[in-house]
Amino acid sequence: MEKELYDIPMQAKLCYEKNKGLILPDKVPYIGMGSSYYAAIVLRYLGVKIFPELAGDYFYYIQKIRQFENAVLISQSGRTTDVINCAKCFREFVAIVNEMDSGLTNQPNMKLAVQIFAGVEKYSSTKTFINTLIVLYLGHGFDVKHALDLMERKFPEFELVGESVGSSIESSIKRKKLKCINIIGNGPNVGTAYQAALMLSESTKFPFVAMSLSQYEHGYKETAENAIVIVINPTKSILYKRTQKLMDILRNAGAKVFEINETELDEIYSPFTSIIPFFFMACYLANRLGISFPFTIGNKITERIGDQ
Repeated sequence: MEKELYDIPMQAKLCYEKNKGLILPDKVPYIGMGSSYYAAIVLRYLGVKIFPELAGDYFYYIQKIRQFENAVLISQSGRTTDVINCAKCFREFVAIVNEMDSGLTNQPNMKLAVQIFAGVEKYSSTKTFINTLIVLYLGHGFDVKHALDLMERKFPEFELVGESVGSSIESSIKRKKLKCINIIGNGPNVGTAYQAALMLSESTKFPFVAMSLSQYEHGYKETAENAIVIVINPTKSILYKRTQKLMDILRNAGAKVFEINETELDEIYSPFTSIIPFFFMACYLANRLGISFPFTIGNKITERIGDQ
């Protein structure tokens, strides 16, 4: 996994250069699963007029309503069955993929294929998540070069933060004195939190649960005692002070609280740097817990479950 993490800055630059000038449609569904869906959630909280949807649920429940003629379908592999199924729900669609020759890109009603240029990825979504974000930001008029430059410059710092938090989580897991681990974000970093929880759960076989700060405040905070709460809280966040107050409340309630704090970027660009410590956290924990490969119950790509 380490090699894939260290490839992130280079592959991100390649994606940026290859996709500058891209224009993606708005006012349509952006449909994916897992990290593809979470990347679309990030964009929604930038105020972009898109409608993120989970592919499996959209195909079986929502497509009957026939609200849209067009969509953007996101599948990094291009092979995810639930996403491919959704192709038939629309007159035409744009595909966002890492693999250009795939089941999704070979659909007859595909209008455009956008490649994210993440390279080979065998472990959980890291390079592909970052590069999907790059494509989505560029496609809606956000120039992310400064965010990518900062990400590369601070990469060693992110590794240290990830390993430090990972070490504390490892101790709590091994002592078996841990009730739950929550990851909390606001605005665009709700999507970041979802992606962090997915990757950490895959990599450690321990459940991480993500949600927005407002959702956590409405009931979930009652689980704080003997829990770990990791809070994504950029300094320039609209809810920075409110989040600081919540962290104090949680510490007083007996939670172990960690803050992932982007200090330089505006909140709208902070997902590019806020996610990186979680990648290194997952890598550290997988190594320390003796987990050599994240996918043992199923494959990395869900190609057959529920295929009809």
